[in-house]
Amino acid sequence: MHLFRRLFLRAFPLLSLLALQAGPLGLSTRAADAPLPRVVVLGTGGTIQSKGATRMVRHDYRAGRFEINELLALIPEVNKIARVEAEQFSNIGSPSMTPELWKSLAEKINTMAYEQPDIAGFVLTHGTNTLEETAYFLHLAVRTDKPVLVVGAQRPSTAISADGFMNLYHAIQAAVEPDSRGRGVMICMNAQLTSAREGTKTSAYKVEAFNARELGLLGVVDPDGVHYYRKPFRRHTVLSEFDVSKITVFPRVDVVDSYAAAPRDMIDFLVGKGAKGIVLSGHGAGGSSPAQAEAMAEAVKKGVAVVNASRTGSGRVIASAANLEAGIVPGDNLLPHKARILLMLALANGKSSEAELTRIFDQY
Repeated sequence: MHLFRRLFLRAFPLLSLLALQAGPLGLSTRAADAPLPRVVVLGTGGTIQSKGATRMVRHDYRAGRFEINELLALIPEVNKIARVEAEQFSNIGSPSMTPELWKSLAEKINTMAYEQPDIAGFVLTHGTNTLEETAYFLHLAVRTDKPVLVVGAQRPSTAISADGFMNLYHAIQAAVEPDSRGRGVMICMNAQLTSAREGTKTSAYKVEAFNARELGLLGVVDPDGVHYYRKPFRRHTVLSEFDVSKITVFPRVDVVDSYAAAPRDMIDFLVGKGAKGIVLSGHGAGGSSPAQAEAMAEAVKKGVAVVNASRTGSGRVIASAANLEAGIVPGDNLLPHKARILLMLALANGKSSEAELTRIFDQY
């Protein structure tokens, strides 16, 4: 390639002169002087913002010790790729996240994206334990095609070989990449980009903790830039029908695990406690014990929406004749805790019939 370029410029000296005037990489002086893209970083806490008592502390630490601006100050390299503006939205461990905080985050991003069109993308720091749940909620609730990257760390930022700094740099790098638009909310961890719908945590401590299992990555962040290989085809962000601004109260939706000889009393208890929806984390292709099957059928008759998901983490749940008769909705290949989020948003938006919920789980 370099030989071809030299021969070309020798053959066409006028073009050679123009190329020299254009500056490095053939950019015009005007383009080269253009301002860097603007990225908004919202800090919510988690391991990426945590400090350990020593550099060897990697598991027993308190989340949410660094302020987001402090963390970014330790990565001055980001200032060469973006104009970064940061705000500490919260500073909590991810188990403390709630649907109300999810709603506030979605509304904040929606408002900023609408009122400030010069923003190129958003980055959200988050604890990894429930990172994928926040990411999926935003995937369904954010009304912009601009990139939204959710990023965390497996090691506190004070640890030896802390992974959060590079993860955050990569997330900002992906946020300014034009090809990131329209791909929905993404999880950025360990130089890998996964869709919020499929990305899931699969390791307690390893830095390669998130993947999308059989559906694979959307892309990677390599030393030479961001590279994508596919787009999510299920509805999300600007194509989503869910309007969180109209939600005042989130209905209670619970997940119940299935196992050999599982009793029905947990389902009965949740119905009695006012649950509006139940997701079964079924074994195999969404299977349940006979006692649970009876309890779920009775719950549907009482007006509780029931969705059948699989605890295996791979493969689809297909409606069986018995579940169709009982009015139980198949959860496709959504993980149980993500099926809970989709069901919660559907119910909160007034979608409660079996037909409507079946359509929603087919489309999202």
